Amino acid sequence: MDNRIPTATESLELITRMIGETRKQVEKSSHRPFLVWGYTTIVVTLAVWYAYTATHSNAIFWLWFAIPVVGWLAMWLTCNKEKQQGYVRTPIDRVLSHIWTVLGVAGLIVTIASFMRPIPVLFIIVLLMGSGSTISGLILRLQAITVAGCAGIVFSLLFLIVQGIDQCLIFATIFLVMMVIPGHIMQYQQSKNQSHV
Repeated sequence: MDNRIPTATESLELITRMIGETRKQVEKSSHRPFLVWGYTTIVVTLAVWYAYTATHSNAIFWLWFAIPVVGWLAMWLTCNKEKQQGYVRTPIDRVLSHIWTVLGVAGLIVTIASFMRPIPVLFIIVLLMGSGSTISGLILRLQAITVAGCAGIVFSLLFLIVQGIDQCLIFATIFLVMMVIPGHIMQYQQSKNQSHV
């Protein structure tokens, strides 16, 4: 066993290499939450829009709660699959997980509040999720996510202009741009990087 103390340069190289490896590991699975939550949100939103336009029943709005139920279940199944494949959570994973958990809980509270008092719930949700996407993109240094998150924040202003059930179509489109497309871009880049290894 080597008891030699590493030099400052060797220590810095080791830390840099460890940070780079951590970032690569996080990037391998960072597309999954974007795809899971993006597709779940789009499908549920279109179901709410269709059901409401067909029935005009306010009871349809309870379908919104399918987003956290299906999303969290899908994420739990995904995380268990990663654990079985030997994936180890990194500090960056934990930071991103905490950010999205806080934003998800805030979104759930806003949704519950909208059943008690009229508030621009879709505007607030897109603003929260756009902020989360932007922060995730900045942390991961992935420009596609950062730009998509910023676009979501800007497009949230549409909810202050368009009124009624057709806001659902805007909501679904924003989630397509903000979550699904960047998720597929990350997935493509990851598969491309793995094919070059």
